[in-house]
Amino acid sequence: MKPIIFSLAFIFLLAGHGMAQSADPQKTVKTIQKSETVKLKVTGLTCAGCASHLYKVLKETKGVIDNSVQYPGDIAVVDYDPKQTQPEQLIAAIEEKTTYKAEVLKPKID
Repeated sequence: MKPIIFSLAFIFLLAGHGMAQSADPQKTVKTIQKSETVKLKVTGLTCAGCASHLYKVLKETKGVIDNSVQYPGDIAVVDYDPKQTQPEQLIAAIEEKTTYKAEVLKPKID
């Protein structure tokens, strides 16, 4: 009896696998999101808790895909969807929802 149950289970697994392969490939392909990255100099961070708070504010901001906050260093690196937000809007969100100030960090030219 056990070999039959095992065989039936194996057949059901194969049948389920075959059905998954027959799904529409357009629905299973993930859309690749094009993002941009900006570095922001943030003033007013005094501890790791401040950095954590800023991380959460950015994470909840529309268009933000990912972010990291460096403390000490006071730098926020934000990956965002340019169709949904821009650096100026990120800065506005930081300054509206926290007591910190932010500005786009310009690359140093030697």
